[in-house]
Amino acid sequence: MSDGVGTGLVVVLGVIAAVGLVLVAGTFYLLRRYRLPLHGVAATIASLLYVISPVDAVPEIPLGPVGLVDDLAVILGALFYVRKLVDARRPGPAELEVPGRGRGRGRR
Repeated sequence: MSDGVGTGLVVVLGVIAAVGLVLVAGTFYLLRRYRLPLHGVAATIASLLYVISPVDAVPEIPLGPVGLVDDLAVILGALFYVRKLVDARRPGPAELEVPGRGRGRGRR
């Protein structure tokens, strides 16, 4: 293996590892901040396992960069799903506390 290919491979693996760490840290932050249900966390972890798994719906080796499309679709699907869960748990304007008025229920 030439030095250029080895260095490129190390850089690519380092970027993949950094992205994975950011996604895991983000998942734990969202889990604690918005108290996401277990199925939201499971979807995120399953998508990460699919991306690092050697078994793919569209393999990378014979198709090159086109083989990364399924990995990208899985990650985007998990991100949109978790975003939907976060939006459902985020307090709306009616639920925010207004000083002297209780929890947004109007005057009594």
